Amino acid sequence: MKKLYTAIAICSAMSFYSCNNKTDEKVEAPQETTTTTEEATDLVEGVIAKSSVEWTAYKTTEKTPVSGHFDVVLVKDANQEGKTPQEVLEGANIVAEVATINSDLVDRDQKLKDILFGNMIDTKEIKGNLSFKDGKTFLKLTLNNASKEYEVKSSFENNVFTIEADVDLMDFNTTKALEALNKACFELHKGSDGVSKTWSEVHIKGQVEFTQNFGK
Repeated sequence: MKKLYTAIAICSAMSFYSCNNKTDEKVEAPQETTTTTEEATDLVEGVIAKSSVEWTAYKTTEKTPVSGHFDVVLVKDANQEGKTPQEVLEGANIVAEVATINSDLVDRDQKLKDILFGNMIDTKEIKGNLSFKDGKTFLKLTLNNASKEYEVKSSFENNVFTIEADVDLMDFNTTKALEALNKACFELHKGSDGVSKTWSEVHIKGQVEFTQNFGK
């Protein structure tokens, strides 16, 4: 079975919050994050045309959304000869490069890497594994040395395979990391009620566009 190793955006994006101004408050000393971004390989001709991943996190009591994406998410060990998205992606190992987090604000991205992920274990990558059973789609995520499998919504329309899910970072023992981030962004995460809040919930949406001749 041929294997494809390609840039692909399918889920895995964990929590990213609005925090782009400096603060004088001291926060827990984060672990140094030194991630080397791996160059993504070309998309496979005849299988995948392009891909994307989006995430939405939340701040303030009112649950104000903050959105962004990863620039590089790799898929390894997928079946290049599959005739359906499920056959191609069954058992695929997904790796999101933390260094490529992109919320369109450099200062915020650096805080996320240094403070949020820096207070986790082994944060160079967010790992996921896709599987399909009885018409359902499952994503097993691994972060901070913890794993959890989620049943996710999926669809395939107009040659685009889409998955969506709500992920709770508390499933990955991230209390310390979330508290450190909220402390660093305390004023910025205040709502109209004066309460500073960083939500552990993150909504993720991944899309893979297959080629027009895929499956034919």
